[in-house]
Amino acid sequence: MKTFGWMGIAVTALVWIGLRESLQSWGLGHRVITAVALEAMPTELRERWQARHRHPVSGEEKSIAEWLVTRYCHHPDWVDGPARPDGSDIPERKRATQFVYAEKDGRFFPPIAWADPERDPKEPRPKTYHYFTYPQEEVNRALADRGARWYFARIAEAFADGNDVAAAEYCGAFAHAIQDRVSPFHVWDGLTAAREALETELAAEGLQSPDGSRNGKPANASLFWGLDGPNMTADLSGYEAKSLGTTIEEAAAVFTERLFENRVFAEAVYTDRDGFLATHLADDWRNKGGSEATDEHLSRVARHNAELTADAFFTAWTLAGQR
Repeated sequence: MKTFGWMGIAVTALVWIGLRESLQSWGLGHRVITAVALEAMPTELRERWQARHRHPVSGEEKSIAEWLVTRYCHHPDWVDGPARPDGSDIPERKRATQFVYAEKDGRFFPPIAWADPERDPKEPRPKTYHYFTYPQEEVNRALADRGARWYFARIAEAFADGNDVAAAEYCGAFAHAIQDRVSPFHVWDGLTAAREALETELAAEGLQSPDGSRNGKPANASLFWGLDGPNMTADLSGYEAKSLGTTIEEAAAVFTERLFENRVFAEAVYTDRDGFLATHLADDWRNKGGSEATDEHLSRVARHNAELTADAFFTAWTLAGQR
């Protein structure tokens, strides 16, 4: 594996060993993809993110790079997820909202944490830049473009101002949405009919049985798509990150095309009868089980997505240099 020469130690020592030992969900897959995207960044950027940072809520101290890989790339989940029973994580969930794009009626609107005890549960929350669930692709594309403009602008501004921590937090939130678009479960967002049709074709394999469906309801998505993939990798050895555009508008437009190309690529992998479908049907998929053969297919998707994640980071960095 490629190492961070600027850190003097391998990424493995900081992050990768822990991931390979404890990776239990696509949630930690975000860390795999973000870590390798970070490796593809220019030396100056990686050196700046080597700086130590003390978390304003927990008080824990890590390098900015470690925070990006282990925490910031989960921001949207912290905004949209439930709190712990004791509510101890609510302050951090509310703090994360400042780095996540959200909107109402096609315009930016500050997100509201799902766990915020002060929110009105009867009022719909702003749409976060997390899942592209609209049934019309053009609506999802418009959301992707608006959010990309927002992230590129804020990341570039943070870098230009020397606020490397804020840049990393925005990068992490942006990366999460990019990576979720190709997860086995969320690749079907906005495409429920297509997923249902495939599951119907595979009904004999148990995909629509109660014990093979979320919450035991055959009308829900199959548990088949919720696999762990504990040994997924995203090797970017030899990949050179490139700019998506010289202006925010151009970069956002190119990014949006790439994001949807990523999804199409992932869907093609996940629907290959002789590939992913064959290997994962042989797994203990009802319990999120995987295998080395299935991980090979996941790794193809992860590598493809890591290129876009790296290009998004690099683009924001280059836009900052133009300010």
